[in-house]
Amino acid sequence: MSRNRRIRASKRWACAAVVAVSTLAGCGSHDSSAAKDGGPAAPSGLPSSGKNMTDQPEMPTLPPVRPQVLHVNGRYAYKVQILDAETRVDLPENPPPAGTVALAVLLRVEAEPSNRSIIAPTAQLGVEYPSQRADLSGYIGWGFDAGTPYLTEDQMLFGDDGVQGVDDVFGTLQANTVYYHWAWQIVSEKANLTGATLCENRVNSTNCIPIGAIRTKS
Repeated sequence: MSRNRRIRASKRWACAAVVAVSTLAGCGSHDSSAAKDGGPAAPSGLPSSGKNMTDQPEMPTLPPVRPQVLHVNGRYAYKVQILDAETRVDLPENPPPAGTVALAVLLRVEAEPSNRSIIAPTAQLGVEYPSQRADLSGYIGWGFDAGTPYLTEDQMLFGDDGVQGVDDVFGTLQANTVYYHWAWQIVSEKANLTGATLCENRVNSTNCIPIGAIRTKS
């Protein structure tokens, strides 16, 4: 798969995953028409529009940010928060092998201090969980395997396939900008994810925050 096709596929996947926890059934656009649930009856002799003109279209939103903050201080300093987490059997490329699933986490990433630019930090993070050491294999490791491009909130909610975002491996996150992206790693479909944590991916790191609730998506 070419780089541009991978980015477009990742963008569509990120958008669809946000929709799963949003209030809309669509992604990248919204219905601007008024709700058609029937307004008050029109006076006799006048046609009824059948619309309640006070209704407003329901806008998509990101999930609420979970309160714990992971502060990472290395070559680049930044902070990370979690919005959502789920296990999935589909990915924009390289689906999970038999007997495994993808543990995907929606992250909010911002430079610290915010007035600095940073290199995209996907490879520096990973999820740790109780059965991880016993589950290690050629597919299952310690850190995130891949992720979608980094997007701003508007790009995440309203962007289309033309939105490139920032490359999750080689890109630069601009100063004074908050970014969002999904990152995932392969885990056993029988993994014990109780108490899973998001951690700085380095030897003997204790810099971690709890993931919280993990949904299951078929």
